[in-house]
Amino acid sequence: MLMMFVGFFHENAAEAAIDNKPGDIIITNSTVSSGLTGHSGIYINSNTILHTSGRKSEPYPTTISETEWHKRYAHSKVIRPKSSSLGQAAANNAVKYFKGKKIPYSIKDAVSKGNKDITNIYCSELVYYSYYKAGLSLEVYSRNGGGWHKLTGLVEPYTYINSDVVSHNGYKFIDNTW
Repeated sequence: MLMMFVGFFHENAAEAAIDNKPGDIIITNSTVSSGLTGHSGIYINSNTILHTSGRKSEPYPTTISETEWHKRYAHSKVIRPKSSSLGQAAANNAVKYFKGKKIPYSIKDAVSKGNKDITNIYCSELVYYSYYKAGLSLEVYSRNGGGWHKLTGLVEPYTYINSDVVSHNGYKFIDNTW
């Protein structure tokens, strides 16, 4: 996940661009939707992000250029899997399962249906599912259950930028500034 964006939007795209890679995950704190803060997407190539926003004008997963992302979401962080082949596989899965598909945005049933049911989708579930199909099931630390467990419920955008989760799941920060 190379990204030239360093926490703020530049008018000059050449200044803003980092060498993004397929599978890079981008997370912003510049939005609040359905009671959740943050938003996430996955790079499907060096300058195109696949996401699902929940906006009335974007009822299904769609692509957005990196430049447009930063116009819409002023502050973002980027993580990348340490394995470039895993990132490429996740990007390929994002395209296969979500690009051009009329899958409605919904968080409502996410907990009851689990994060492997894609009859409805929300932003961080789209990222999760793309990586799940590539062979990585996101693990989170549970204080109550003790230790690391596969995530089975709601995947919040900020889950991806928790430094312990990043490290444990084989990701690294490419851009860690808002």
